[in-house]
Amino acid sequence: MKATTITEFVKFKALETTSDEQLISKADLNVNDFHKKQDGFIDAELVKDIEENTWHFIFHYESLEKIKAVGEKLRKSKEFGEFIPLIAPESIRASFHEHLVKW
Repeated sequence: MKATTITEFVKFKALETTSDEQLISKADLNVNDFHKKQDGFIDAELVKDIEENTWHFIFHYESLEKIKAVGEKLRKSKEFGEFIPLIAPESIRASFHEHLVKW
């Protein structure tokens, strides 16, 4: 069976009182102290929309099952607890995508 990489896009808005530096610092902890230790983690990115005040985590995991299991653990983690006060929690949207072709 062919290995499939799953990409998760997590879109969210930062609070107006949150600086880019604060958000990036906590996002770094979220990835380096939590995600990098999870089974199936490949890599991650953080990007900011140029025209809107929206941000996106882009996570790559080995499978949908592994990334969904991580989501359960993440919501209970210290790193998530420190990150969530910087954003509008109601703005969080996640979607999952299967890699088909890479050029």
